[in-house]
Amino acid sequence: MTRMRHILGPAISLALMVLPLALPAPATAASASAALRLAVGHEARPDVYFTVAVPGTVEVEINSDVADQELQVVLYAGALPVHSTQGAGRLRFTVEASRDHLAAGHEWALIVSTASPTTRATGRVSLRFPDPPRPASGAPALDRWLRERPALGHALTWNDRGRVLPYSVWPAGMRERLWGLADEVRAGRPAPVADPPVNDWKTAPGDDPQAVHTAFRPEVARELYLATVAHSLVVEMDRRVPWSLTDLNGDELEALLASASLFWWNSDQQAYEVSEFDHGWAVPALPQTSWAFLQRQRLLQPTRLGTIVALLGWTRGLVHFAGPVSRENFLAHWGYDGDMPVARALAGTRYTGAAFGNMPGYGQVRSYIAGCHGTAGLLLSVLRAANIPVRTRGVSNDSFTHATVIFLSEDRALSHGDDPYSQLTEGADPASLLIDLPTYNTWLGPLATDAGRQIGRQAMTLGLERLPPAVRRAYALDRQQGLDHAQSAVYALFRGTFTLDELEAAGLWTRLDRDATGTSAPARDAAAEWREAEDLTARSTGGIVEVQDMTGFSPGSWRGDRQLWWREGRPGARLDLPFEVAAAGVYRLFVRFTRAPDYAIVAITLDQATAPLDRVSLYAPQVLAADPLPLGEHALAAGPHTLRFSIVGSHPQATPAFMVGIDAIRLERVR
Repeated sequence: MTRMRHILGPAISLALMVLPLALPAPATAASASAALRLAVGHEARPDVYFTVAVPGTVEVEINSDVADQELQVVLYAGALPVHSTQGAGRLRFTVEASRDHLAAGHEWALIVSTASPTTRATGRVSLRFPDPPRPASGAPALDRWLRERPALGHALTWNDRGRVLPYSVWPAGMRERLWGLADEVRAGRPAPVADPPVNDWKTAPGDDPQAVHTAFRPEVARELYLATVAHSLVVEMDRRVPWSLTDLNGDELEALLASASLFWWNSDQQAYEVSEFDHGWAVPALPQTSWAFLQRQRLLQPTRLGTIVALLGWTRGLVHFAGPVSRENFLAHWGYDGDMPVARALAGTRYTGAAFGNMPGYGQVRSYIAGCHGTAGLLLSVLRAANIPVRTRGVSNDSFTHATVIFLSEDRALSHGDDPYSQLTEGADPASLLIDLPTYNTWLGPLATDAGRQIGRQAMTLGLERLPPAVRRAYALDRQQGLDHAQSAVYALFRGTFTLDELEAAGLWTRLDRDATGTSAPARDAAAEWREAEDLTARSTGGIVEVQDMTGFSPGSWRGDRQLWWREGRPGARLDLPFEVAAAGVYRLFVRFTRAPDYAIVAITLDQATAPLDRVSLYAPQVLAADPLPLGEHALAAGPHTLRFSIVGSHPQATPAFMVGIDAIRLERVR
């Protein structure tokens, strides 16, 4: 059964809260009443659950305070819709619960919704249904616990080769296996499935041999599903997180407990397939893998939203894979013949292919990600281990379908799966990556007028507001090449979402020009100072470091017409440039390089950090003094600090002499 919350479509659901009736019900029947409220966002609770385990009559009465409000009502037995009706004001109907209905599941649900996106109303729902038998006292604890919580049993659905089965009608052996796996989770024993499982996709004659698909044999998929939901149920029962499954509505519970949230049954393959658009380009990790990762990285926070933000902060370090979407290329990145395994993205892998082996960093262990679809799958898999429901939703532009991510219980979303590691969001607070659902709907929802242009809009917005290093680098190159705004690299960064007129109106180039010339803020400029590189005590691990007179090139272009010149270095060599900070504070840091035909690519790090502030090619067809390169804002203590420059390669068009020229560094106190 599929239920869409209104934020993914035009319908709005009615919030239902089960309350006891004032008058006692007959012994032969159970009863409940629910206050219904027409609402929006996470407050919309579309379901009221109850258990029908014996034949009898189910009576439903709905009274809406808005007499002309058209209501849509569906009654489900397990995954089977047994009655639907619509009308305004007062609706009443009865359904005889037959043994065929009960065979579809003992967990019943009533769903009330309206097609109107704006009307609000209050009212009441009354239910009478056969009194469910109590579980036997000797039944396993997990079975008793689930049967007392029909909302969880209704969402706990296994797709048995195309037939959706809620928990109450699972085969006995499957229920017993779930109970046993829950005991294994409590005991801390490893799951009985490889991580990642073996890919059983069978390529048929005529299929593209390089197409990426992942599917699991039925017995493997069932074990993976049971291990996953056993973990979720133990997390809930043992209160391993501060939030609860009972806070979630039906759609959110299905995102955690339904097998469809992991894979779909593919009858042609006779296997369970990971779907590109529902599950991402990602093989889900075992919950034990994700849980251990969350604990090791200290990402579990007191709230769901805090945990989401903490994980987004970690994803800032992901590296988008290079090259085509192909079996061969995915195998080179993750060592798996299929989609990206989340477990290997979390642990990091070493690229083994030849195409990108010479690119900086590709010889190291890195957390490669399969683009926006891979990020979506990773977020689904990792947050599932903490019982935080996530869905991915595809949005298409003229050339491709991209993944956006919706954090269902928090009414928050990502405008693009690539936003966390976008160069336009560098240095931004991870919480600022999230947008609320009304904004998501306006930009990217089904009724949005031009959703394709809004993919990644939040990253674009943050880049426009903050002017991160990537924007400043692009502007420096535009200035050197004399490009107008319409042809500029700066415009290329933003034009997927913003028009040239919008960027001009936002004063983008005016602000960039002020930053580049140091005239943007007199107070800040007064707190800024240049340090001549040739006056600092440089230390290198290889090559010759000396002062070079630059008057023979373009007099007046270099500060003091001199530079620090590092020559005869080789890839792997380092040069340390120490500098002093007089007073603790937050400083914006710049380096002014020389560019030339035989200059290197360098990585720049600050103090003891291992992650580079930037990697920059110093190649240019002729010798020139480059504009200052912004390296971000940093909290610096008073005293000594060090910038390290490491040679990592050379531009393909450069003469490979691996030289480096540094004119000066600039510290600009921000606060």
